[in-house]
Amino acid sequence: MTAFDDTAGMQEALQSLLPGVEVESIVGWDWSNDQLALGTWCIYRPGQLASVLPDPRTTEGRLCFASSDSAIGWCSFIDGAIHRGYHAARHIDDFLTTGSR
Repeated sequence: MTAFDDTAGMQEALQSLLPGVEVESIVGWDWSNDQLALGTWCIYRPGQLASVLPDPRTTEGRLCFASSDSAIGWCSFIDGAIHRGYHAARHIDDFLTTGSR
């Protein structure tokens, strides 16, 4: 039995959120073990990186990181990459214009 077919476990987990809910079936795919996909996107658990996440967003002089994995919203998606790229470009522009942050 996997997490993708454990309807009883899902039923139990949802009772506190939705009392009386009846789980009829579960559909999912194990992307991490899919030989063609070779993995999945980055999804953090709530609070998992709370103590370290600001660091990848911090710039040091002219060194600036722009990664979708450190995006505040849409982490690991193109939207997050665009958002982080925009902020990196603004930092670089400020740095080149004023010589500081």
